[in-house]
Amino acid sequence: MFSPQTSKLAARRPLGMSALSLALFIAFAPAQAEKLTLLHVGDQESWLLSAQGNLRDNASQAISFYGGVDRLASVMANAQAQAEAAGRTVLKLNAGDAFLPGPRWNASKALLGTAHADGGQDFFDAIAMRHIGFHAAVFGNHEFDEGAATAARFAAVSGTTYLSSNLNFQSTPAFASLANAGRVAPYTMVSTSKGHQIALVGATTPLLPRISSPGPVSLLNHDPLQSEQQNLIRMTELVQQNVDAARAAGAKTVVLMSHLQNWNNERQIVIPRLQGVDVVVSGGGHELMADADDRLLPGDARALTGHPQLVKDRTGRDVAVVTSSFGNRYVGELNIEVDDSTGAIRAIEGSRLLRVSGNAADADRVQGDSFLKTSVIDPVKGYVDVLNSTRIGSSQVSLNGVRGSKGLPGSFEAGVRNSETNLGNLVADAMRFAGKADVAIQNGGGIRAGIAAGDVTVGDTFNVLPFTNLVRRAPSVDAGQLKQILEHSVATASAAGDVNGRFAQVSGLRVIYDTQRNAGSRVLKVTLDDGTVLIDNGVVVNGLRRFSLSTIDFTAAGGDGYPFAAAGVLFENAVDTITYQEALERFISSPLAQGGLGGLITAERYGTANPLDAAGRLVDVALAPIPEPGTYGMMALGLGLLGWLQRRRRTAHPAAAAAA
Repeated sequence: MFSPQTSKLAARRPLGMSALSLALFIAFAPAQAEKLTLLHVGDQESWLLSAQGNLRDNASQAISFYGGVDRLASVMANAQAQAEAAGRTVLKLNAGDAFLPGPRWNASKALLGTAHADGGQDFFDAIAMRHIGFHAAVFGNHEFDEGAATAARFAAVSGTTYLSSNLNFQSTPAFASLANAGRVAPYTMVSTSKGHQIALVGATTPLLPRISSPGPVSLLNHDPLQSEQQNLIRMTELVQQNVDAARAAGAKTVVLMSHLQNWNNERQIVIPRLQGVDVVVSGGGHELMADADDRLLPGDARALTGHPQLVKDRTGRDVAVVTSSFGNRYVGELNIEVDDSTGAIRAIEGSRLLRVSGNAADADRVQGDSFLKTSVIDPVKGYVDVLNSTRIGSSQVSLNGVRGSKGLPGSFEAGVRNSETNLGNLVADAMRFAGKADVAIQNGGGIRAGIAAGDVTVGDTFNVLPFTNLVRRAPSVDAGQLKQILEHSVATASAAGDVNGRFAQVSGLRVIYDTQRNAGSRVLKVTLDDGTVLIDNGVVVNGLRRFSLSTIDFTAAGGDGYPFAAAGVLFENAVDTITYQEALERFISSPLAQGGLGGLITAERYGTANPLDAAGRLVDVALAPIPEPGTYGMMALGLGLLGWLQRRRRTAHPAAAAAA
């Protein structure tokens, strides 16, 4: 077991250690040891061009000079060369979500349909992975966004072994074939330059069936009726079995590569139940884990100070946990030393988060890898430039598509996953328009970016709605069914802005709810746009009124846990449906006479939404006063609390108050 004190001291320094840390290392290290460097990335999500998304080295967007998979490859190559020159063995690890549907991903489908050496589909993201040469990757949720067949094909051409302890690789013939060839597996073994065996073990989020589209690919040790925490515990049993199997097969050091959506799942649930794991490379949560002296991208802020974080396993042994944000923006580097005979980590010699910069003013600027610049960046940029130049309208306001984040009640960051936003309203309106429905519901997790004021292009609609989700229509829904759906939407919401992808943006109705009440009894009043009250004081008051509802096929099929099936909602089996991206594009560009926006997103209709606005479509009475009569409990107390929150917000958070 390595000393936490020694590790934390050393972890603040890169390869060039001070005399003091070197003396401490000599005092604690064994005579025979081997030096390893782990270079890790995760959540690349098809951010191939830059950290901006669809622009590259564009003076109008400073962030476009950062990121880019070609520059990431250069950062990794430079770090690898430095480590190998110091006599270290280098492992390159990918923590999952290598791609994400959207305009950059669509470039592969448009341009690489027969481009692979076997005559089949290739992907720009896979070309980059092969060129970088990852030793292993773990299946994330986004690998399954376009179904099991695409996930298997991507794994087959990725040039690496894809890992997961809890995916059933016998679920489809394609996956079974990959498993037989060793291209997908629960774990894999790699050897160092001295013959030291290292096991890389994978774990995929148990939320996969809810947040992606794995189809026939099932999860092992998984019960859909149990909670995420319960299924994480069941998954951990499989991970432990594979850790034990790898050690029995000769592994002296074990690295768990996990994609569990939030590093707190590893910290609080998984690692405390494991033994025999030395390092965890975490993905899925986008956390920015960095030391105080690591350079960050403009506008970025550390979620966690200290790379790595140390977490005790069930034996009390320290496990080093690392993660590297998202979007090809950073490369994580962890330098460790292991005992030749036991494989135990004796010291963390150095650790850093390496920024990916192409900004000429930065000392850490790199030139992008020339092969990837030609084979990936240039063709993807050419494809996306066409989308970006195809104007469909303009917006008088900036449209809020951020995820949102938790904070103080009334002053949290409002986003599509915790509050009504103007972009959420726009997307929901587009869904209603496309489905020719009375009401529409769009899960916040399906909205992935905002839109700046000014020209709006086809590329913008792909950024906002990148998945291949199709519009689905239920022709006859009643108030009781709608209440079940809306209760699910706000079940995890809070006055502090807790974030969840299930949170629904709505069209055609107004919903008043109370996050101070227990989940399942939070929806107080629902009124259709024509004034019909369906629910009042939490009770269905108009059960006879039937109305049509549109949503996306992801939620209609139970994605994000939506209980459409349990509520008995029946959807049409339409053959002419369109994607939700196409729905947004058509809604913006269609003439006013046809129910569209005529190419203009106005401030009058889509002004900035505010969670403290009682006149909004989604109103939490824990935050906002209700100007109409009602019998909602503790209303007077709520009004007093609101006043206090507003006064505190204006004094303690003037910027947030101005933004609202």
